[in-house]
Amino acid sequence: MHTQNLLQAATNPQVGAVRIGFNHGYAFNGDSVRLDAELLVGNPDASIGQEWALQLWACEAPFAGQPVRGTKVAELAVGQLDSHNQNWVSAFTAALPPAGHAEHSMVLVLASGRDGRFSEVQDFANFPRPESFAQPRLTGASGFSLGEQSVGLRVEGLENPRSADNLSGTLSLELWALAAPYVAGTPDGIQLTAAELSPLAGQRSWHDLDLTLPLAARPAGTWHVALLLREWTATGYATRDFANFSLPVSWADAAATQAVEAEPATKPGPVRKGSAKTAPKAAAKAAPTNAAGRVSINNASATELAAVKGLPKAAAAAIIAARPFKTLDELLTVKGIGAKLLDKLKGNLSL
Repeated sequence: MHTQNLLQAATNPQVGAVRIGFNHGYAFNGDSVRLDAELLVGNPDASIGQEWALQLWACEAPFAGQPVRGTKVAELAVGQLDSHNQNWVSAFTAALPPAGHAEHSMVLVLASGRDGRFSEVQDFANFPRPESFAQPRLTGASGFSLGEQSVGLRVEGLENPRSADNLSGTLSLELWALAAPYVAGTPDGIQLTAAELSPLAGQRSWHDLDLTLPLAARPAGTWHVALLLREWTATGYATRDFANFSLPVSWADAAATQAVEAEPATKPGPVRKGSAKTAPKAAAKAAPTNAAGRVSINNASATELAAVKGLPKAAAAAIIAARPFKTLDELLTVKGIGAKLLDKLKGNLSL
């Protein structure tokens, strides 16, 4: 769903058969949004046989029917409408706000279609207040360097501007080689490296991250490079912020490369005063276990920890929030883990 596109009015002659009434709105709750709308059927004959959906868009400017670039944040299918009565829609649906921390013009769209595909804009309503989304973000300058086998990542700051009791999901820094500068959605390119970080509490920040990671690929060609900050959600990783670097990177072939020092990419906004603790480093996503097949309590993701037999999901999340650990016995300080449970788990865990 999270794709940047052009929002534009349809030329279908049935446009206007159903309209959004005066009463409408939206309200975010974590990774969900409630969409409310009164739908008025003006042409019952034209509305018969159509399927309908409410969409919430975050756009660069208010929508007036002419094409405007934006991101579809949410879509709520409402099925067929009662052509003889007032239709009131109010329900929660999954939401995926655009990456970055710019302000957006919010637009509620009534779209029609068939078989779950809604591409015909029948009506729309602009909201007067612009929206900016509080989500983990990069601050200050970021940079990278490429060697024969490794990647150096430097991030001046990373913060969680949400409320103090709002712990983020597991965070990930990913460096991508792309055909064009990153804008939104799933990156179209090749991942060069990635580092999984612990969750970050609201109103806290990390400073001066300096990571050395393995280089996963050296694709032939000339590429734009982007650093993506991603967060684990109920539906997988979502991109929360990004930095495009101005200097492209080129490889003659998969076996030839020289060390490249990239220009820094600057992200606007102040760094919040908070925890100066350095985010735990991860050599790579693919190395959460040791040779004995034990899961690393310092490097594994929440999903990998929760997969350990006998370890509750809540305890796995608490482990990530409390790490790093110096010994396995320090797990006794984690809520939900007692001495008996730890004895059962030790054969499957490592530092």
